[in-house]
Amino acid sequence: MSARFELNLPRELWTARDSLGLGQNMLALIKMRTGKGLDANDKPFKEYSTNPLSVAKRGARLTPKGGQPSASGKSVFYEGGYKQYKHESRRRGGSGNSAEVDLVLSGQLMNNLVVTEATQNHFKIGLTNQVESYGYAVNEKREYIGLTNDEVDILVESIRFDILEKLK
Repeated sequence: MSARFELNLPRELWTARDSLGLGQNMLALIKMRTGKGLDANDKPFKEYSTNPLSVAKRGARLTPKGGQPSASGKSVFYEGGYKQYKHESRRRGGSGNSAEVDLVLSGQLMNNLVVTEATQNHFKIGLTNQVESYGYAVNEKREYIGLTNDEVDILVESIRFDILEKLK
């Protein structure tokens, strides 16, 4: 479920390297938008679940903090569900606080959202093998892979600028 962006540009003026650079810039826009809690349609993400949840300490992408430890100590119970788990377990702070629903728990998902392919004719944004087992399922629920209309406008303007620079 990666996003492929087709480019119909003159071979003399546009290369695979240009497509890669453009793809990386679009990737940065996606990550900034996602951090603001907005999906690929420029709408706020659906809220996290508040259904009660137990998280095993072993194998968790983010070590559970807060909540009610189980009698065995192997898991932690969160009455407020995933929303509570994320809020209590995640380190927040610094100047770049993000939205409540920003698709970042451990950082693995956004760190593994990359330009997976770039040719003279297109670039593709998707997930590495490390996170694709769950990352595309997240995208089905909260669409983040793709560009908003404003981001498409930025893409077009970026191409226009690059080509004008090459023609100088």
